[in-house]
Amino acid sequence: MILTLDEVIRSLKGSFRLIQREADGFRAFDISIAGFWRSFAAIVLTLPAFVALLAERRLDAGPMVGGLFDDAGLVLREVLIFIACWIAFPLVMIGFVRLMGLERRYVGYVVAYNWSTVIAAFVLAFPAALHVLGLATPALAGFYTAAFGVIVVQYRWFLARTALCITSWLAGLVVGLDLLVNVAITWGVGTLVG
Repeated sequence: MILTLDEVIRSLKGSFRLIQREADGFRAFDISIAGFWRSFAAIVLTLPAFVALLAERRLDAGPMVGGLFDDAGLVLREVLIFIACWIAFPLVMIGFVRLMGLERRYVGYVVAYNWSTVIAAFVLAFPAALHVLGLATPALAGFYTAAFGVIVVQYRWFLARTALCITSWLAGLVVGLDLLVNVAITWGVGTLVG
């Protein structure tokens, strides 16, 4: 299942509209079963953001002797976290939508969620890139990350509300679940791979 340029452009436009709290951005996504599976290929578009985040982790770990990939354990840990986070939350949401009786909205939600992850990854990687390039101190990059994190949280809240047609409170619960899954994966992989 290969993404077409048309689908990428349309889906990213829809994602940008959702971050601006325009609910009709949701209509830009292909919410068919084929569109569902193709939306997981959007991970490829996040690779530049992943490299920026990896570079910051590598910088925080100490001087780079052989380059960005010289610490195989760090790279393995970050790759595992990156991939596991991409897959785990959609799996966890299966239980949530069944519990709430929202099964028919699951595919559309995951499609929009996956495409929104492309935008979220770049938003969160921007402070890391500034830090790595020496354009922001670690403290300033941390501040930007926290500020941009608030934007991503509200983005995901609006996305859950729009795609699942749920209350504000339940959308907050979905965002909390998303954060919990990411923290658990980061901690778990960090513990296993170290």
